Amino acid sequence: GALERLREAWGARYPSLVASWWENSGALLRFHDYPQVLWPYLRSTNLMERFIREVRRGTKVRDHKFPKGEAVYKLLYLESERQEGRWAEWRLKGVAEVQEVLEGMLLERYAPRTQTLTHKS
Repeated sequence: GALERLREAWGARYPSLVASWWENSGALLRFHDYPQVLWPYLRSTNLMERFIREVRRGTKVRDHKFPKGEAVYKLLYLESERQEGRWAEWRLKGVAEVQEVLEGMLLERYAPRTQTLTHKS
């Protein structure tokens, strides 16, 4: 497939990079397991960038002066709580159409697995 062509074309010139892509292709391309309408959201780092920007804004207001180390953790916690409230209100385009598929994927991955125990008599 495409990774094989990448390896053939660039493997000699960038061996360690191509080897890393080859070894980690499952993680790098995991978004392909999800419905295509969600791919732009899964490949984007916008939410993380927004969170980091808000944390930086919070530290600038305090001029990087925190009385204790725990104060930094408190700032991170409070900002994550604030952002989580915002994220809960967002409605991503296309999610409603694939909600059943997503719920099935979540159940498959996170449902408690039942185990049958056998006792030797």
